Amino acid sequence: MQADSKIPSTILVPVFFPAVIITLLLVIGTISNPELAGEAFAATLSYLTKTFGWFYMLAVAFFLVFIVTVAISSWGKTKLGPDHAEPQYSFPAWFAMLFSAGYGIALLFFGVAEPVLHYASPPQGAPETVDAAKQAMQIAFFHWGFHIWAIYGLTGLVLAYFAFRHGLPLSMRSALYPLIGERIYGPIG
Repeated sequence: MQADSKIPSTILVPVFFPAVIITLLLVIGTISNPELAGEAFAATLSYLTKTFGWFYMLAVAFFLVFIVTVAISSWGKTKLGPDHAEPQYSFPAWFAMLFSAGYGIALLFFGVAEPVLHYASPPQGAPETVDAAKQAMQIAFFHWGFHIWAIYGLTGLVLAYFAFRHGLPLSMRSALYPLIGERIYGPIG
């Protein structure tokens, strides 16, 4: 074996190292002062929820309408691979894999824990009331109903379309190909 042999890496340095540095700084800051970090995270969450909550709700509703429209239109018949390709799995097998992967954690933990958490500490109003129970179930249905599948579906559709139909990397940067072309392989991508 040669000493100068190079092992290929799939790490994208301009993406990986800034993410690792930011994550380490957040972890170190949280460990060094948990109370201050908790207050900072709570304030950030409150600001984002109050400022952009409407946008989030609108975007998720748009994703749901878009995915349903694509599914029932002629675009829904587009193969996510070459025209001559045959599916590797049957529809029931594919659905079972998707459902179990997407809902595995929900059924085991969050499916029960999230409504109980929101019932005990609702976003608005008194805890442990009928109104708190209604809010808890509405939030749980939003988080684990059709809306979350629209987000999963849109992300999966974009990844699958550009990776399997056009042979681009299985990466979110591939979704930018129609806008920036080959520059997805550089720092912009």
